[in-house]
Amino acid sequence: MKRRIAAVTAAAATAVLVVTGCSSSAGGGKGGDKPGAKKTESAAERQAREYREAAAKDRQAMFDAAVKFRKAVIAYDGKTACDLKTAEGRSGDSLEKCADFYKPSKNDKSGDEALAGTTVTVTGEPVEVPPVGNHPTGTGVMVTSQTTGEGGSADVMRDALRMVKVQGRWLVDQDKEVLDSEMKNSNPVVSALMRSH
Repeated sequence: MKRRIAAVTAAAATAVLVVTGCSSSAGGGKGGDKPGAKKTESAAERQAREYREAAAKDRQAMFDAAVKFRKAVIAYDGKTACDLKTAEGRSGDSLEKCADFYKPSKNDKSGDEALAGTTVTVTGEPVEVPPVGNHPTGTGVMVTSQTTGEGGSADVMRDALRMVKVQGRWLVDQDKEVLDSEMKNSNPVVSALMRSH
């Protein structure tokens, strides 16, 4: 009888160890803090994470389009520049007619030569820009082009771009140079894009 009780007790103890072992590997151990254990993500947390990731990807796509547009303008690549503009941004012109606007003159450098020594970046944070004239509400970004010349001298140009999303693509609807005087304003991008001329 004693042997039977001992066997049952041993079996029960083994079962407890097995159950405890399973819960430790699945649930992260006591308090869920076992090293290497993965925290289970709730549906709400997953949805929030996916939203943040999508928003960051969309923001980067807008920045990439803005930089690509500015580089195309510098390189007199009208085809690329105009493809990145809205119909309103092209003043209703066809892509071909719009591209003619960006053609270099005889004395202008073109292509890679024009971009040599120039870095183009988005500066600051994007801002919401209210509608003005034929331009809809958009997102304003400042694109800075810095060209380093001989002797290390730097020429800096700032452009404010009104970005709008059309059929899933970020396009430029308005392009204005940011004046030095506007850099003193609290929001130079909005100031430039709301300027009448």
